[in-house]
Amino acid sequence: MYSTTVYLYQQKQQVLLPDTSGAYFQRRWQPVYAKKLKVNLGVDNVILFEFINQDQKPVNISGSTITFRMISTDGNELLVAKDLNVLSATHGRAKVVLTSEDLDSIESQTASWSLERASGDLFETVFTDAYSSGRGQVDIVDSVYPNFVESTILQLPAPVKQNTPAADGNRNHTSMAYTASNTLTTFQLDFDNFTGNLKAQGSDSQIGPWYDIGSQTVYVNQDSRDYINVDGRHNWVRFEINQYGYAASAVAQVSNGDVSNITLNGGGVEWYGAGSPNVEITGLGTGATATATASANAVSTISLVTSGQGYITVPTVKLNRGEITQILFR
Repeated sequence: MYSTTVYLYQQKQQVLLPDTSGAYFQRRWQPVYAKKLKVNLGVDNVILFEFINQDQKPVNISGSTITFRMISTDGNELLVAKDLNVLSATHGRAKVVLTSEDLDSIESQTASWSLERASGDLFETVFTDAYSSGRGQVDIVDSVYPNFVESTILQLPAPVKQNTPAADGNRNHTSMAYTASNTLTTFQLDFDNFTGNLKAQGSDSQIGPWYDIGSQTVYVNQDSRDYINVDGRHNWVRFEINQYGYAASAVAQVSNGDVSNITLNGGGVEWYGAGSPNVEITGLGTGATATATASANAVSTISLVTSGQGYITVPTVKLNRGEITQILFR
């Protein structure tokens, strides 16, 4: 059986905090080069510091505030600034904890680090080597998690036209995703009260012909996020969106800034299947909501739920099947 050794320890760094009393003029701090620190992105990092003087004896850091800083490779950007937590003041021991949140916006790079001690009215540099260097080196690395890959967002088609009936619904298509290198691609979808059918389609080229991948997914008044897995290797993938229901209309009435009533003018056509029609009320005011029902392939009722407030003009009422707000993948 194969085995390997791994290590769980905290980085420790000795740094020079000179004694300015005049007691240590004859000896110098022996280490000439400071050890390079390493910070791993995506996890918490604990770094221990031991403060010693020119005689390599611990420095009492009682009453001191010591700040750790990381500075970008070009020296122009402060990446992190955090105060050290003192572990033992008399022994000159302290630590800094760099959390994953502290490092969230930082890219991997070779940067610099420094320490500054504030004690009363004195602000002094903590040296990293025997040559009075105020900065050491730190490697910021992506060693724990894979590199972040930004998601690709598919372009959605324009909303379904509400007054254009079609025998097989209103079929629209998203933009295409290049997935030739994948044997499984997962798409994330966000919805706003969406009712309709969704089907993945593939093609060997951007101009088609397109073929269906698997069976369609049916959504009814969908608000929560969903995921669709597309199996197999396909050069290009898109989604076909199919929704039914057109030409229904309603009007609102306003009294003293509130929506007082909504009247259904026409039930429209092809309001097939399950799910309630989505009612949108938009105008110079807020908070008005309504619900609707469909029967015999038409919108049959509409009911005011909340009157809202601040409507200085009559708002517009639209009936539709909701929408997909976003589709993305990596």
